[in-house]
Amino acid sequence: MTTSPKIVALATATPPRNHTRESLLAFVCDHTLGKDWDKQRELRERARQIERIFLASKVEARQLSVDLDAFYERPRTTGERMETYATAAYELGRKALEACLRVAPDYDASAITDFTVVSCTGYTAPGLDILLSRDLGIRPDARRVVVGHMGCFGALVGLRQLLATMRAYPNAVAALLCVELSSLHFAANLDRNAHTQMALFGDGAASVLLSNDPAARGPQLVDAYCVSDFSAASQMTWEVGDAGFVMSLSPRVPVTLRRHVQTAVERLLTPHGLGIRDVTHWLAHPGGPSILEAIAARLELSDEQLAHSWKVLREHGNCSSATVLMVLEEALKSGATHPGEWGVMMAFGPGLTLETCLLRF
Repeated sequence: MTTSPKIVALATATPPRNHTRESLLAFVCDHTLGKDWDKQRELRERARQIERIFLASKVEARQLSVDLDAFYERPRTTGERMETYATAAYELGRKALEACLRVAPDYDASAITDFTVVSCTGYTAPGLDILLSRDLGIRPDARRVVVGHMGCFGALVGLRQLLATMRAYPNAVAALLCVELSSLHFAANLDRNAHTQMALFGDGAASVLLSNDPAARGPQLVDAYCVSDFSAASQMTWEVGDAGFVMSLSPRVPVTLRRHVQTAVERLLTPHGLGIRDVTHWLAHPGGPSILEAIAARLELSDEQLAHSWKVLREHGNCSSATVLMVLEEALKSGATHPGEWGVMMAFGPGLTLETCLLRF
C-alpha cells in the first residue's frame, strides 16, 4: 500500500514591519527618483508609471524584515545583504518552526528525522538547517536537505522530496521550512522589473510537519507532479549580482502558464481516477494577478475557488516559496475543508516550471 503522509501541523510567520501599498510606493519613488521628484514634471510622470505597477499588483500590504529607510540609506552590496539575511532569516524561520511544533503537541523537535529548508533569497553556511537543528534540539543524525534558488515553487519541491522520503522511511517525521526575505534585494533604479519586485514581493516564512501516523489528523499528501517548459526558461530569472539578486519577469509568463497548467493538473489527477471537477480546493501560488487570472481562465475556476490565493496576495504579497503554504493555511483556517475533499496545490517559477501536489482532506 502506498503511504500518504499527513500534514499534522502548519504555521506561518511574518516580520513585524507592516507596509501599505502607499508607504512602499512612496519609498520607491523617493529612493529611485529623489526626494524632490514631485517638483519636476518628468519625474512626476515616472512616478505615475511606478504607481500603475503598484496598483496593477493588487497587493495592499506587505510585511518586511528590514527598516527600509535605515537599510537603504546607502547602496548595499550583496555581502551586506547576506549578512542581514543570516540574522533575519534565522529569526523568522525559528518563529515559524516553533509555531508549527506548538500546533502539534504530540511532537517535539527531537522527533524530527528529516528536515528540509527552502529559500531563494539568501545563503549562509552553516545554514538554517544546521543552526535551527542545533538550537531547537533536532537530532544530529536527522537527514537535512537545503533547496536553494528554485524560486516560488520551492515549497512544493520540498514536499515532493519529503513524500518520497516518508514512503521510504515509514517511521519518519519530517519538517519543511520556507524562509524568504525579498526586501533585501531592492534596487534603486528605473528598471521596470525592480519596480515590479517591490510592488509585488514581501517577506515571510512557513513550516509544516509531516507524519505517517495513521491516527494523526491533517490533510494527506497523496502525490506530486512537476513539468518544465525549457523553451521558456528565459521568461523568469533570478540572478545574483554585485548589488543583490536581480529579477527579470517576462509578460509572456501567464501565456506560457496558461498553455501548460491544464495538462500538468490532469497528469497529477489522472493516476488517481480524478478530473478537474473532482477537486474542491485550489491552492495556487499567487505569483501576481495575471498568474491567477491565467489559471482561472484555463481551468475554468471561479474567483471563489481561488479566494484564498487572492487573499494572501492582497494581504502579504508574493512571499516566494512560503506563499503557497500561506494559502493552504488560509484554506484550513477558513473551515471550508471537509473530510474526503480533494485539493491541488500549485506553484510556478524559473524553468519555466510548474509544480503541483495532490491533497486529500
